[in-house]
Amino acid sequence: MNSDTPLFQFKNSRVSLNELVLLDYDESRLKAELERHAARLPSLFRQMPVLLNFERLPADKPLPPLDELLAVCRDSELKPIGIRGSSRYDEALCQSLGLSCFGASGRGERVREEKPAESPSQPEPESVSETSEVAATAEVVEENGSKTRILTTPVRSGQQVYVQGGDLIVLSSVGAGAEVMADGNIHVYGPLRGRAMAGVSGDSSARIFCQSLEAELISIAGYFKACEDLQSEHWKKPVQAHLSGTRLDTVLL
Repeated sequence: MNSDTPLFQFKNSRVSLNELVLLDYDESRLKAELERHAARLPSLFRQMPVLLNFERLPADKPLPPLDELLAVCRDSELKPIGIRGSSRYDEALCQSLGLSCFGASGRGERVREEKPAESPSQPEPESVSETSEVAATAEVVEENGSKTRILTTPVRSGQQVYVQGGDLIVLSSVGAGAEVMADGNIHVYGPLRGRAMAGVSGDSSARIFCQSLEAELISIAGYFKACEDLQSEHWKKPVQAHLSGTRLDTVLL
């Protein structure tokens, strides 16, 4: 090889990172909640890089022991790569643990607020959870015993919507950095730029429909394709995604 031939090059790629936003901390409860969350999408959750976000952790609460928190995440097969929103941790400690320090998210109220797990004596949480901004523009339609969720405004960056036991219909767009999930089908009547995951509970017959495929990732029943694999002849076109065995295919609408 010619010694003048470069061995590498840097590429500025647009990558969407998930953030684990801590609202409070209890080691055993966090383990249990992460296990339940991973059970919904095991193939996506496994070895998923995440940022640990402390922006919503009350200032009067003690910080979680960082090595303990990392162990909880890694036991759940998450891969923490950095922290965001806490200058109370010593930077040298973060670096010694292989974590990068990121600035504030700048998303304010758009950071998703997961409902804390409730004790058995409290009522069961609603089957559909999303940010309050999305909830204000949604309605539930009973259809053959299942619940279909209809959203009339865009799902914006940082928002996450999950429909349990039914389909999700978005009459607008799904922005980059947003995430939509459903146990059934997903319909997006506009550009799909974020992540869309259908058949979350394992329904391999679920499908994803969108008017313009520009997604960071799509998934059906745990089988997924990322942005690099989606940029084919169907990119930015009306598309239907479905499973053919264990292969996720896209076809024009």
